[in-house]
Amino acid sequence: MPKLDPFPPLAPGLDEPIQILLACHDKIRRFCDQLDRLLPYIDEHGVDDAVKNSIDNVVRYFDVAGPSHHSDEEDELFPILRERIASAAPRLEQLSAEHGYLHSSWNAIRDDLIALRKGEITELSRVEVQEFVRQYREHAALEEAWLIPTAEATMTAEEKRLAGQHMAASRHNVEI
Repeated sequence: MPKLDPFPPLAPGLDEPIQILLACHDKIRRFCDQLDRLLPYIDEHGVDDAVKNSIDNVVRYFDVAGPSHHSDEEDELFPILRERIASAAPRLEQLSAEHGYLHSSWNAIRDDLIALRKGEITELSRVEVQEFVRQYREHAALEEAWLIPTAEATMTAEEKRLAGQHMAASRHNVEI
């Protein structure tokens, strides 16, 4: 029987940049789940302290970690894959375009979330929130199906180590 580590790491270390990106995808899905639950909750309970706290957490995450995550992929993975895999360019262009679209979609619902929290509006656009959540989930799934395994197989141990160092330097106390 395998021996269980009584104190497993809570998150991947910066020496595992690919695992960090996957962990970020897990957080993205959790925040998307939170956005999914937010609208029905507001319908039933209104904008209470739980909603305000949820909005604060979602806004903080997608304002800071989302852009950092996309930059990590584009700065650390894309150049290596573009250089070594001739057929990678169209996929990388698609992922980069999706990063831009997700950023724009986030900005649209972000302003409404903040206005709702402040009491300036009374409801969110279900269509915009649902579209943002759908697009982010699909984007993460696409990256996990191609980008992550391709980077894992293509990057050397030294490139991964350097990527982890760059990611750490860019965060400087920012939790992903």
